Amino acid sequence: MWHPGDAIGFISCSNGLTNNDRSLEMVSSLSRKLKDDFGLETVRSEVLFLNKETQQTEAPASRAGALLSLYSDASVKAIFDLSGGDLANEILPYLDFEIIKKNSKPYFGYSDNTVIVNAIQAKTGIQNVLYNPKVLVSREEAFQTQALRDFVSQIEADWTGTIEIGGKRASEQSAAVFTGGNLRCFLKLAGTPYWPKLENKVLVLESAGGRYEAMCSGLAQLEQLGAFAKINGMLIGQFTQIELDGKTAAFLAVCRNYASRYGFPLWETDFIGHDDRSKPVRIG
Repeated sequence: MWHPGDAIGFISCSNGLTNNDRSLEMVSSLSRKLKDDFGLETVRSEVLFLNKETQQTEAPASRAGALLSLYSDASVKAIFDLSGGDLANEILPYLDFEIIKKNSKPYFGYSDNTVIVNAIQAKTGIQNVLYNPKVLVSREEAFQTQALRDFVSQIEADWTGTIEIGGKRASEQSAAVFTGGNLRCFLKLAGTPYWPKLENKVLVLESAGGRYEAMCSGLAQLEQLGAFAKINGMLIGQFTQIELDGKTAAFLAVCRNYASRYGFPLWETDFIGHDDRSKPVRIG
């Protein structure tokens, strides 16, 4: 995937990072981390932060152009999106997927960037990564350093702590092809040319802020899109707000009902989601 001396591109395809000391230090710390532990240089996109004059996220065409520049830069071997929020889908109409396909490299993003991770994979076949690069400089730094080393070495996450809910062993996930990510954001692709093929894939779902009713509505929309008739299984990650509300068991019961009706296995894991111990997941 990369070697010492290669570069990683930093970008914000969703909401730009705020221009404050905390964000600046996070970016600097992540650059140092990649240099010291992986021997990697970094290239910072000009749309990484909010526009200093307007304090707004840069325009969709500007963000798309910046992303295409990172794909076209031969020294950049992977792209780390450090943003989250709401605006990732704005850039899709401005992307030249032929440029991306000719300059194949993995895009790492999470949360709202579920949109970009899946759209690029659907349009180009490039395998991307559901992952929040900022966790490399979180309180779980050591854990994440090893998780990324394993990932780059093709040592797949074993999803230790996975709870079997369906009829297949968790170990059977090792051969799975994954799709999905944040439920709310994944559904932004529904009905668009960027919706991925779901046949014979395991659908990964997680959420930070969605409450029980909103997430049940999202599952219903997936069913109405025909998703559950196509997938080979579903892996449920962290649903943070649902857990805080004490409704995890009720939500899993809803998931289990869909799995039973459509005949696919269902698993739960603590290692996919928005906390600092979430591991990278290959999409596609």
